[in-house]
Amino acid sequence: MADEIMSLYSGKIRLNFSSRKVFIGRTTVVLRNKLFELFVYMVRNPGRIITRTQLLEEVWDRNICWPTNTLDVHVAVLRKTLGKRLGNEIIRTVHCIGYIFEM
Repeated sequence: MADEIMSLYSGKIRLNFSSRKVFIGRTTVVLRNKLFELFVYMVRNPGRIITRTQLLEEVWDRNICWPTNTLDVHVAVLRKTLGKRLGNEIIRTVHCIGYIFEM
């Protein structure tokens, strides 16, 4: 997957795994490692409810007990960073369950 470029949503979002960059149209968005991994996981599961447990197990180390707000803070940063270009509702909270990525 090192040189893989995955185009999604008719070219509106493109993820480059080797550079770990997100391209939205002609705009390049650089995300920190965990934010990139979190966004990739969400993009690979569009329209599906992803539980908080799934995200913590798949994106963070399963053997470490993370503070309860770790995921919330990362999702808030993603919303702030990507919401400017994609709209604020791309990552929706599903009360008491998790999140859903919608385009």
